[in-house]
Amino acid sequence: MTVKGADEFRRAMQLKTMTVPAKVKALIMETTASTQQQAMRLEPVKTGFLRRSNKTEIQESPLWIIGTVYANAYNKDFNYGYAQENGTRFIKPKLFMYQAFNAHKEVYKSKLKAVLMNG
Repeated sequence: MTVKGADEFRRAMQLKTMTVPAKVKALIMETTASTQQQAMRLEPVKTGFLRRSNKTEIQESPLWIIGTVYANAYNKDFNYGYAQENGTRFIKPKLFMYQAFNAHKEVYKSKLKAVLMNG
């Protein structure tokens, strides 16, 4: 039995295992940053306190990577960012994080699919 192209296949797979994780990490960092920018544009602005508290965080391990955008503007024990996003009995919900997430969700999925398919 003769197998043709096994060496080329092995090299291609090794190349993918080296390049795909770096491309996925770059994509997650790019998407997290653009989601943060979109959320900051949609945030209600009165004093700018909520906008200044908008942060991103990238967590990773050898098996996963997570990009997080959050706006935790605390005034003593009151999370103003959470109240603006979800509302209270006095404040209508603004849903700025939800809208920013939904604006980037499908674009992220298509870019991730392209990275995984093409390497």
